[in-house]
Amino acid sequence: MSSCSFIYRCNCGNFKAKIIGLPVNSVVCHCHSCVAAGRYVDEKFGPKNTSVLRNGGAHITSFTAANIEFEQPDFTDAEQHVDLLGWLRIGQHGEPFRAYTKCCGTLVFTLATKSLFTYCGLNGNCIYLNDGITPLQPSAEPMNIMTKFAFDAEKVPEPKCNYVTLGLAWNVAKNILNPFVSGTFKGKDAMFYNERSTLDTVPITWE
Repeated sequence: MSSCSFIYRCNCGNFKAKIIGLPVNSVVCHCHSCVAAGRYVDEKFGPKNTSVLRNGGAHITSFTAANIEFEQPDFTDAEQHVDLLGWLRIGQHGEPFRAYTKCCGTLVFTLATKSLFTYCGLNGNCIYLNDGITPLQPSAEPMNIMTKFAFDAEKVPEPKCNYVTLGLAWNVAKNILNPFVSGTFKGKDAMFYNERSTLDTVPITWE
């Protein structure tokens, strides 16, 4: 597994990382928050970005922290972080867990966990083979999850489930909470939202 490597980048290449190893999971989430965040940056930046959307949901591919080597920006440098990344919250009281690049509007984190945790959800449409040009194609269609909350549930293709599968829930839990999984984002606090970061509010339109 560790011999596999990929390039992760935004559409214009100003945000870039190297990924070693295979993903923890890859899904298309149809919950309102994930889809609304994807639609928001698509509408704001138009064709400049690499959209996170696939089959009407957000294509999220997760890797352990130890397998992600950020090249641009330097996440020990808070200035680079503030200059390159903007953050999204869902509604006025939401937490800013999703980040997009200011350069081209690509949603690059769909979940950025704190230092005690061990993995990060990435835009599944931004992963490339080592040439940095050829998109990584999944061997099978990713599971469409949370389809009970899809904006247009009838259009969601198979495979799909109303919430999440038991296998997926177990896989996520063991990778987040397992103390023996190596690597966290500790020491890279600049990759998380801070009071100087740009913050956009995605309106809640479904309540």
